[in-house]
Amino acid sequence: MFIRKANRAETEQLLYTTVHVMEESSMGHLQNDPQKGLGAFIPALQNGAFFYVAVHDYNILGWLMAGRDSNPVNGNNAAFLYSLYVFPPYRKLGVGRKLMSHAVEVFRREGYEKVQLNVFQGNPAKRMYEEIGFHDISTVMEIKF
Repeated sequence: MFIRKANRAETEQLLYTTVHVMEESSMGHLQNDPQKGLGAFIPALQNGAFFYVAVHDYNILGWLMAGRDSNPVNGNNAAFLYSLYVFPPYRKLGVGRKLMSHAVEVFRREGYEKVQLNVFQGNPAKRMYEEIGFHDISTVMEIKF
């Protein structure tokens, strides 16, 4: 398995797939809504975000969408990991960890001061994120009506 940036055709396919796994990726907090998903991810891609893909035997096992953090509060030298997804047959094989570690190391080498991500409550990947070095800095709370 190796990690590389997705090409243009793969990026288009991954964008489409990303908005169709939003419910699973958010632990049911979001619905698979292509219009909302595209509205969130297309601007990030237009501002330089990209996908890393984990590939084995010409098959994409999973992906990570990352880029410069557009939140002005974080300053100009922060990166953000928008989406991590590993196809079910390849889970628990280290694919997600390899994608995460690769992205973090690239951002470190490129001189970013920090990397942030959002993880939904109940997501088992949170443990892996913590093992890599991420820690809680905020909690989003809500009341649904």
